[in-house]
Amino acid sequence: MMERTGSRLTDLSDAQLVELALRGESQAPYFALYTRYHSGVCAHISRFVGEREEIEDICMESFEKAFKQLATYRSDMRFSTWMLTIARNTALDHRDKAKVRGKKMETTSFDVAENEAASVADDVRSPEEEIIDSQLHEKFIVAIDGLPDLYREPARLCFIDNLGYKEIAEKTGLPLGTVKTRIRRAKDQLTAIMLASEED
Repeated sequence: MMERTGSRLTDLSDAQLVELALRGESQAPYFALYTRYHSGVCAHISRFVGEREEIEDICMESFEKAFKQLATYRSDMRFSTWMLTIARNTALDHRDKAKVRGKKMETTSFDVAENEAASVADDVRSPEEEIIDSQLHEKFIVAIDGLPDLYREPARLCFIDNLGYKEIAEKTGLPLGTVKTRIRRAKDQLTAIMLASEED
C-alpha cells in the first residue's frame, strides 16, 4: 500500500494517483491527473469538434464525468485510454445534440470508427498520449514556482510533496482554513497558467 506522504505527486503513476483520489483525503490527485492529461484530451476532442470554445467545454465535462466514475476505472487498462474514450464519447454526444438542435458544429476532416478509442490496445500510444510527456510536468513545476509567495509553499506541499491539509497546516503554522483557501486559490491560478501556456 502506498504511503499517503513522502511521494511527489508528479512522480506517481496514474494508478497511484487514482488510488489516492479515491481515498478522498485531498483534491491534489485529481488536479495532478487533470494537468497531466488536459493537453492530450483537448487534442483528442479536436478530432471531432473544431471550435476552440466547444473543445474546452467538452474537455471540462469529460474530466467531470471521469472523476465522478473514477471508481469504475480498471488498473489493468491505461488511464489515458480510459480517459480518451470518455472524452471521445462526450464529444460525439455534443456533436449529435448540435445536429438535433440544427446547429452545424465545425468539425475536422478526420473521422474514425465508432469503437476506435475503446479498442486502442494498452501497449499502443496514440498521438494524443505522446503529447503528454515530461515537459508538461516541468511546466507544472515552473507554474508553481511562479505563484505569489502567499500560495507557493502551500501549493508545493500539496501538489508536489503530496501532503494533506492538516500536515500542511502543521508544517507552515497556518490555520487549517487558511491552508484550504490558499490551496484552492493556488489551484485556480495554476489552472489559468497551464491553460495559457497551451495557447502559446
